[in-house]
Amino acid sequence: MRAILPLLKARVVEKTPDHFKIAIGGSTTITVPMPIGRYDIRDGDILTLYTEVLLAAPKPTSIQ
Repeated sequence: MRAILPLLKARVVEKTPDHFKIAIGGSTTITVPMPIGRYDIRDGDILTLYTEVLLAAPKPTSIQ
């Protein structure tokens, strides 16, 4: 099983047919290269950046 960890929310600041950019703070942006014609992404949208991690195996507990 996996846990989803939200990392940040970022605004779309630029969009072209080949990529979109999100602002992550100040003048720093991340460019996401992909054909976006099939997605409803618009300038100003807020997107959530997240990651997934495996859950640790349960550890046995001692019963007293």
